[in-house]
Amino acid sequence: MKKYLLLLVISIVSVHPGYLPAAGEAGPPNILLISIDSLRADHLSCYGYKRNTSPVLDELAGSGALFENTVSTTSWTLPAHMSLLTSMDISVHGVGHDGVSLHPSIGTVTQQIKQAGYETAGFCSSPYLNPAFGFDRGFDLYRNIDLEDNKIKDTIRPPAEERDAVHEDITSPRITELAINWIDKHRSRPFFLFLHFWDVHYDYIPPAPYDKLFDPDYQGKIDGKDYMHNDAINPDMDPRDLEHIIALYDGEIASVDYHIGLIVKELKKLGVFNRTLIVVTADHGDEFFEHGGKGHRNTLYDEVTMVPLIIHLPDKITSSRRIPNQVSIIDIAPTILDLAGITVPSWMQGASLSPLLRGGDQPDDRHALLELGGVLKALRSNSWKLIFNAQALQTIIFNLKDDPGENDPIGITDFPEWTRINRIFYDRLKEDRGLSQAYRRGKTGGSVNLSPEQQQRLKSLGYIK
Repeated sequence: MKKYLLLLVISIVSVHPGYLPAAGEAGPPNILLISIDSLRADHLSCYGYKRNTSPVLDELAGSGALFENTVSTTSWTLPAHMSLLTSMDISVHGVGHDGVSLHPSIGTVTQQIKQAGYETAGFCSSPYLNPAFGFDRGFDLYRNIDLEDNKIKDTIRPPAEERDAVHEDITSPRITELAINWIDKHRSRPFFLFLHFWDVHYDYIPPAPYDKLFDPDYQGKIDGKDYMHNDAINPDMDPRDLEHIIALYDGEIASVDYHIGLIVKELKKLGVFNRTLIVVTADHGDEFFEHGGKGHRNTLYDEVTMVPLIIHLPDKITSSRRIPNQVSIIDIAPTILDLAGITVPSWMQGASLSPLLRGGDQPDDRHALLELGGVLKALRSNSWKLIFNAQALQTIIFNLKDDPGENDPIGITDFPEWTRINRIFYDRLKEDRGLSQAYRRGKTGGSVNLSPEQQQRLKSLGYIK
């Protein structure tokens, strides 16, 4: 058992031959990891969406790499982000609900980067990015402005019209300002900066001009406030009103995209853009009644589990590359380490995507495991998805090539590959149980007791009944 703990807490950090410094620069790259809460991939224009929601991300993708099929590990914030930073399935890292923290023997990508000599900081804006869960491990500075009653002392840098639009549910300007100020102070040595943008998450109340950007002629009474508790927003609502809700969601995306643009502009102004690895992803998406519900944390269908992944590293990825292979958010941490020249620890379950970034091959039919609340589990490839309901003891399968909307499940007897897929699924579950025992003896970290104020915040967001 001691050897497993040593593997998790201590890793050998080295620069390997696969790392190539940026042209004219010595040493490892800066790393900027951005997670945009509730952002489904199919609502970004670079993923083929009908609206121009993401010009900044489009530009990053246009000179970098866009992964067309990236799967989260679940459909809600806490366990998905823990998978992002640990490169582990939920059953392995153990943080599957909001009452427990990360076990002390489980390592994070931030700790690996810190050991390599980087300055590290994280700026977040979600009640579920609370450091009490273990998210602050490895960070020199970790701030969650949601826990600061939306009050920070830093001067807001964006234009005056943006400042005037800011209120307690619009946090992107403050995250942007914290990021810009920190980069300005730490640009002289390699840095790792993790940013979490909350604003795409409901309620959908984008600031001007994004509140009217995609639906300026709407005359109805529906808005995005109190989204989860508003009974008027339901599967039988007027389609025109639903269109407006989706336009507000898209406005939130465009607003966050604008603020990411301010950070990119600052990187260029400071002369560090050309030696900064930028990775943009999300934890999950939102559903708009595709399967009868709204929001997230209800299902494991693609509208809430397929997320964007854009990787931009100038002077290494010299032209636009769209990669169709299915990948998972657990692949992001090892990819960052690999590209930075840091040894990927053996306990990370994900695989580095650097071979794909360099034009090489990886298996196109890799399998991603998804989990929700101990009841729903799913296994997905680019061709099919298996969903198992442990409570109902029911298994359904979708042929994603013929039925990408997951509307017509296939009967087990009608699916020739059923035996093989079922074996792959149960082998993955067995593997995760073994890793859980090896790394944390099946135990989670300490209990997380949220304050009454934090519980009320989660209740207002629809997470706590």
